Amino acid sequence: MEETAGKIKKNNLCWYVVYTMSKAERKVKERLDKAGIESYLPLQSVVRLWNGHKKQVTVPVIPGCIFVRIPVQDILTVSTTLGVAFLLKEEGKPVVVPDSQMELFNYMLGYSGEVVEFTLEDFQPGEFVRITSGQMTGLTGEIVKYKGRNKLIVRIEGLGCALIKMSAVDVKKCK
Repeated sequence: MEETAGKIKKNNLCWYVVYTMSKAERKVKERLDKAGIESYLPLQSVVRLWNGHKKQVTVPVIPGCIFVRIPVQDILTVSTTLGVAFLLKEEGKPVVVPDSQMELFNYMLGYSGEVVEFTLEDFQPGEFVRITSGQMTGLTGEIVKYKGRNKLIVRIEGLGCALIKMSAVDVKKCK
């Protein structure tokens, strides 16, 4: 069972986007883990202000969204898991997120030291750069202007873009 461009092949593992019911990301991940389904819930620590007090909390980077890595025949199992609202689809077919995008996104979360923003905005192609200093030295990425600042972005197929603040002095244009 081949999909166009060879993206989905029976028995091959692919990343898919799963939307959960409101505030159910962690519970859905637990259920998927118990069922032996590989899942990824991108989390990050942020500082929130409640009643004048700052508190560090761990929140999903993309609220209401987790990723699963499954063969295409397991889509029904995932979509019927308690707390799952739906899988992201385009033209009636589940959207496959390329491994390379997931790896960059995971790397960005793990090593950036910055809060990762997420937007559904569709950016025009940016300038490709290599990071020359900091914890992500050597990483090649795309720089765009977002809200007046330089941001390194990772595009996630069919979903949007993850962004982190990036100083122009920390990057060099790729040729």
